Amino acid sequence: MNKAAEPRSTTARRIALPGVEPVRGSRVAAWAHRSCLCGVLALALWAPLPFGSARPWAAGLLAIVGGVIVMSRGVADLGFGEEAPGDMRELTLPALLFALALGWAMVQSLPLAPSGWQHPLWAEAQSLLAVPPAGRIGIDPSAARNALVHLISDAAIFWLAFRAAQRPEGARTIVVAVAVIGALYAGWGLIVYGLGNRSVLWFDKWAYPDDLTSTFVNRNSFATFAGLALVTSVGLLVDAMLARIDFQQDRRLVLSSLFDLVMGRAAWLVAAITLALTAVLLTHSRGGAIATGAGIVGLIVTTFLAPSLRGPWRGGFAVMAVAAALLLVVISGATTLGRIADTAWDAEGRREIYELTLEAIGNTPLLGTGLGTFKWIFPTYRTEDMPFTIELAHNDYLENMLELGIPATLLLTGAAASLSFACIRGVFRRRRNAIIPCIGVGASLLVGVHACFDFSLQIPAVSLLYLLLLGAGVAQSSPTRIQTGEALT
Repeated sequence: MNKAAEPRSTTARRIALPGVEPVRGSRVAAWAHRSCLCGVLALALWAPLPFGSARPWAAGLLAIVGGVIVMSRGVADLGFGEEAPGDMRELTLPALLFALALGWAMVQSLPLAPSGWQHPLWAEAQSLLAVPPAGRIGIDPSAARNALVHLISDAAIFWLAFRAAQRPEGARTIVVAVAVIGALYAGWGLIVYGLGNRSVLWFDKWAYPDDLTSTFVNRNSFATFAGLALVTSVGLLVDAMLARIDFQQDRRLVLSSLFDLVMGRAAWLVAAITLALTAVLLTHSRGGAIATGAGIVGLIVTTFLAPSLRGPWRGGFAVMAVAAALLLVVISGATTLGRIADTAWDAEGRREIYELTLEAIGNTPLLGTGLGTFKWIFPTYRTEDMPFTIELAHNDYLENMLELGIPATLLLTGAAASLSFACIRGVFRRRRNAIIPCIGVGASLLVGVHACFDFSLQIPAVSLLYLLLLGAGVAQSSPTRIQTGEALT
């Protein structure tokens, strides 16, 4: 048969080792790819347990296991002739921007820079030490290497999620798992909170004694984690409503169908939403509450605008969402929102931190000081009225500008933004499964807003959960997929 006359679906490019006959569709291939997906979801379940994996050993373990899963996925693709990703164009620009930012971070940490580019602290060290060290742009190469491992691990998680979510069933497995994992940790946090909120795991709680943090130390980071689960659960509930309820029916039949849904098939989603929202409120994190609200608004707006999701359901859902939110506020306690409203932004000196960080950025706006060096640079700008130790800028954009320099920060932020825009395009292009890119948009808006107030994306458990959602959203954003001999839209 002439190749030009073959159906398009049979000419999809495949990956195979030279001399190895692909075993397309074999049970072994399916098992291998499912195992990789199960592995990354197991990582997502484990990562929040050891303080959000915000300890060197836990972060290192995630990086090692993530790398093993990536290699396993590659071997499975090569050995079993798995189809290449249907549409890689969405990844070209973000991959290029990310690679450039990563390359610059590596250059900062190596003794390759001209003397005029080296940080002045190296000149001081060379004059004081008997064996002068080689100068660099960055002042702490080891911190840069640790930060680079975190960035590369994030990229690996995104890639695994993107590959697993090429098929709709894989994407749905990911978003359902995120909702379940978030509900589990929110539920655990509520149990601990109800019992007196005196511990984190088996340790006595040493920070935020009045706030829910579950297995995390920082309340703001857990607010972001629970907020991502909340956005996902709300999106899945909307999708279940559209699939199970005919909104063209009489109003009474619609209400009856809705009641049957929330008390039956979608009961677990209602429970997950209740747990996640209550947990976010009880963290008393104003930044987390604002960011979560922004994520929910982004999800709902994109859901209303998606051509494949439009319909008479929207008014009813809006009324139900408002009623449910009011009910949960009453359940969680009216004082919760009052405490959030009363939280002063300057309680931790953040305004002064931001001003001093901007001053530091002004001294090295192009070259930066190296990834992971904020905690070493900031003390040189710190004033006497700041008796506490400052190791993070509480604003990821400012911290990145100080460490990477403004140009490289624009590259790194642009990589994430371009992936989020891919999800936005998917909202309008998809005729099926449009809810998945909608969830990706909501999650991106949530972490993007919260990055203005805190450092949650530097917590491995939070970044892992977000990148699972982003990878699934981007994978399901293309208008067509050539899979198993048919086009899926």
